Amino acid sequence: MIALKLKSLLIALKAILLVFAFGINLSAAGQPNIVAIIADDHGVYHSTVYGSKEQKTPHMQSLANEGMTFSRAYVASPACAPSRHALISGLMPYRNGVVGNHENSNYKLDASESLIQQLIDAGYDVVFRGKVAHGNGKGVVPTGVVRLPGSNNLLDPENVEAYLVNRKDKTKPVALFIGPTDTHTIWPSEPGDVHFKLEDTVLPPKTFDIPEAHQLMARYNQSVENVDTTVGQVREIVKRQLDEDNTLILYTSDHGQNWPFGKWSLYETGVRVPLIAVWPGKIEPKSTTDAMVSWIDLIPTFLDIAAAPTVAGIDGKSFKNVLLGETARHREKIFTVHKGDKTVNVYPTRAVRTNKWKYMLNLFPEFYNTTHMDIKVFREGHTRAGQRNQHTFYDWSAWVQAAESNQEAAQFLHRYHARPKEELYLVEEDPYEENNLAYDPQYADVLASMRKAVQDRMKAVKDDKSLSGKPRLLKNNPLPPAFKLYFPNGGETLTSGQTVNVSWSPFWKGVRTVKLEYSNGSMWKVITNSTTHNGTFTWQVPAISSKTVTLRVSTADGKIFDESDKQFSISPSP
Repeated sequence: MIALKLKSLLIALKAILLVFAFGINLSAAGQPNIVAIIADDHGVYHSTVYGSKEQKTPHMQSLANEGMTFSRAYVASPACAPSRHALISGLMPYRNGVVGNHENSNYKLDASESLIQQLIDAGYDVVFRGKVAHGNGKGVVPTGVVRLPGSNNLLDPENVEAYLVNRKDKTKPVALFIGPTDTHTIWPSEPGDVHFKLEDTVLPPKTFDIPEAHQLMARYNQSVENVDTTVGQVREIVKRQLDEDNTLILYTSDHGQNWPFGKWSLYETGVRVPLIAVWPGKIEPKSTTDAMVSWIDLIPTFLDIAAAPTVAGIDGKSFKNVLLGETARHREKIFTVHKGDKTVNVYPTRAVRTNKWKYMLNLFPEFYNTTHMDIKVFREGHTRAGQRNQHTFYDWSAWVQAAESNQEAAQFLHRYHARPKEELYLVEEDPYEENNLAYDPQYADVLASMRKAVQDRMKAVKDDKSLSGKPRLLKNNPLPPAFKLYFPNGGETLTSGQTVNVSWSPFWKGVRTVKLEYSNGSMWKVITNSTTHNGTFTWQVPAISSKTVTLRVSTADGKIFDESDKQFSISPSP
């Protein structure tokens, strides 16, 4: 028996010697290594983990199979600088000072306020490779952070492995932040770089379908697979150079895809992001959670699992207990904010997300919404114009041309450029936020509650509603002929004799008056032949009983119109 124990001890000692011989890093007991892979512009729906059938993302899927997938992870803002500053500071944009994109040049974060410094003070070697902070991170990244050089696209992690091999003290835990940028424009464009067939690409539901959009999406899909390759490379390095059983690996992204209603917006496709975590022996494999978490919670969570103190008074809070399966809840509300990117993207919006609902407040609905998708960032002749204006969708003109003869294309442009003051979505049933319920009287109480939550939050953080630059105005940017009906738009139940406000987009100035009609499954019946095109009309619901009612707003000749997306009901008065 003693001989058997001695033999086992010798085998264990031999294994330890082999570990040190090959340079494997063994962190101190109780402090796991942390590896955070932070992609750029990777939309939540663009991975097999979140239901995509387009891309092949086996390495992300492997993470999900071995760990936990979050279905409700959100960033603080849908732009690089405010999102990443919220990550590093644990503070929401109006509290950390970086609200608009590229507003970070003069921002300073004292060492006493730095969550990254807290990791260093806890004994971690903190390493950045690729895009972690926005820009060079001057003023917010502590001097103790090791920055590894190299391109961020098709990230070559060889110098990451070289650093780990050559670390002086391999008993220290390491916090490795890796930021691949392949999913940020410019996406792969050379014929040999993109293997996706256009017919295999899928456009988001709110996108008007044109061939040029499929070409762009094919390029984006390729960039997603490139990021997945990086995920696989990093995992191999972890296996070779770190104690894999004592390493938390996390994958996420700073916001959604650069696409209409994605990046630069507070829609789900702009602020909801992938989040997958693996921690052997701690996180249940193949587990999922609906717990709502924010990017401001990430580093407080890292500090918590490292048994290190965090900075007092921050907005972020650890979700370690979610990772360990000890609770299924974290936040009851998630607030998000968008300001703009200097003069390119001036459309300030505030939002709150709860378990079922999303409310958005567009502060200046008279503004003409633009993003890097539809306008040229660099004028012709600029030194970077030769890069095909890296942020810009040069085929935006194809949508504009389509709108000249296609009502659906025109409605797409209206919805993109001209938005109502308030938007309310039952996200649980409407994940792509297509049916705005802000004008539906049956949800008036929900609207009032969500509106108050945003107003209270704005007051608490001293939100000054400031602009990032000079806005473009709807009145100076004519939109193609189109209407967009808001209410009733389908699914509502009205009562005979009830007085309701029919609502539609008032932004198209091509006509002064409009015609309103309804149908209960047979012929169209006139509500009014002519009412002012101001976006609202008081309608006394007719004395009928039907579950198949549709409403239509149109020009007098009926050539340009919009109808309820779905049928609604009218029931007899009690």
